[in-house]
Amino acid sequence: MNPLTLEVALAVQQELQSRLEEADRLRRQQVERARYEAELAQRRYLRVDPENRLVADPLEADWNAKLRALAETQQDYEHCREKDRRVFSEEQRQAILALATDFPRLWRDPNTPDRERKRMARLLIEDVTLLRARQQIELHLRFRGGTDQTLMLPNPLRAWELRRTCSEVVAEIDRLLNEHT
Repeated sequence: MNPLTLEVALAVQQELQSRLEEADRLRRQQVERARYEAELAQRRYLRVDPENRLVADPLEADWNAKLRALAETQQDYEHCREKDRRVFSEEQRQAILALATDFPRLWRDPNTPDRERKRMARLLIEDVTLLRARQQIELHLRFRGGTDQTLMLPNPLRAWELRRTCSEVVAEIDRLLNEHT
């Protein structure tokens, strides 16, 4: 496996890991929000006079509901966290590396959408520099693996050049017109 392929595989793995960390952070915020609401409901309940049952009963019910919501949120958080830990099993790491070695096949696959091809290109290419000269375009590609490549491309044709009739056809028309006159 060449270094570029390994770099792509590692970049894919890093992107997946960062997405998992972001999801974990958001779920942790949900737990903290539920904990805050439960503590707030508890403080409200504890401030009320126990003799005033008309106020204390609904506050106690609210506190209990907030505690149940906190328990459910914590349970969901732990469940999702455990599931996320299992995401990068050794088999999956090998599958990512196998995908990296099959990059050309994956790129040419008609089922690969263009947005995924763009994502793959972003994972491969660090930056691109174009220098336009009179006769050609000089294209400098710098890859994430540290290598770079320079391509020389011809300038694209201008609109009138795209519609221009080739000189052989014009010469043949002139020859035919001269024969008939």
